[in-house]
Amino acid sequence: MVQGKQTGNFVWDLVLDKKFHSGSTLWVIAFLLFANLLFFRWSDFLIQERKRNLLIASAPAVSNSLTASSRPVRYDRSVGEDLERYWSFIPDAVSLPLVLLTGMSQMYMINDFREGDQTIVEWMDDALSKKGVRAFGLAAPNLSNEEAFFLLLAAASEPKTTPRVWIFGVCFDKFRNIDLRPGYRTFLKNRPPLQERWKAMADRYAERYPLATDKMKSTLSALRQEIRKTTSFESCLRERTAAWVPMVRVRKELNARIQMSLFLLRNKLLGIKPASKRPIIPSRLRMNKEFLGLAAEAAREKGIKLVVYVVPLNPQAESPYVPEQYEEFKEWLAQFALRNGLPTADWEKRVPVEEWGELMDGPDFKHFKGAGHRLTADALLDLMERSGLLP
Repeated sequence: MVQGKQTGNFVWDLVLDKKFHSGSTLWVIAFLLFANLLFFRWSDFLIQERKRNLLIASAPAVSNSLTASSRPVRYDRSVGEDLERYWSFIPDAVSLPLVLLTGMSQMYMINDFREGDQTIVEWMDDALSKKGVRAFGLAAPNLSNEEAFFLLLAAASEPKTTPRVWIFGVCFDKFRNIDLRPGYRTFLKNRPPLQERWKAMADRYAERYPLATDKMKSTLSALRQEIRKTTSFESCLRERTAAWVPMVRVRKELNARIQMSLFLLRNKLLGIKPASKRPIIPSRLRMNKEFLGLAAEAAREKGIKLVVYVVPLNPQAESPYVPEQYEEFKEWLAQFALRNGLPTADWEKRVPVEEWGELMDGPDFKHFKGAGHRLTADALLDLMERSGLLP
């Protein structure tokens, strides 16, 4: 209860109250003001750091020598952060046959970027455009097979984005990843028909792919809970507050910074290095295999030609894979492609030693220089031509 002389104005009475001056309230207000000033000055650094963690700081789209506005958009430059924005840049598949390239950060990360370098899909689009075919890239760091399946299903849900060919660069250690990232969940949230198609696929293939379809149902359930939360008073208040309070506005970047710090601390305490062997949990491996099976089913239903290939790896970097698991995976993928009649290739050693770069004080295991992108694009074009997928 406010003590002392009353003015009739609750806020003013609260300010004049002696308890307000002697308690912790002023200290809390002072701390929040200082924190927000700090975050206001630190926000650009946090945003740029998050881009570096997503491996987009060295991509052509944000290179110092070549700005995003100076070249055509031929892949999702938000790398999964804002799929909604980049979806409109997908070439019209009704007018010309479309090829979609999907995968992890190898698709867009260029080590030691030089003027004239391009990503895999840009080299492909240059070559295919001469034949009346277009190519576009949908890739994101650590892309899970659930996300790859989601991108295929989303593209196949509209005639103007349904590809003639869908290429997936299969990376073994991404078989440990699950879930749809926020940018993809937002895209799914805004498309009720796509949610229905997601549910229909989960119901139709529940017996054949139990792990993957259970995960799909779980994803959809979580999404619908999220939809209810976004319309709540708390959510609306948070978004309005973010427009004025720096501490709230950069909460995602701050969370990413904290998680990265914890990740690095864990690695230091446990002695984990980029080359440390990391076994994949068997249940996640099986689930991701099932998601690839679902992708083959969805492609077959829509008459889409699916192509899979084992991504190139740096021959001078020590592999973090358990050898037995990796060899079993490559044998499984070869048999999977054979059973489903899919063009496939193992390009683990496709890019020579000199065309790789450095990452975290050592050889970059998965990201090559510009020449590596050109070599991989040429290999994909050759595979498509030999498989009769090009005009």
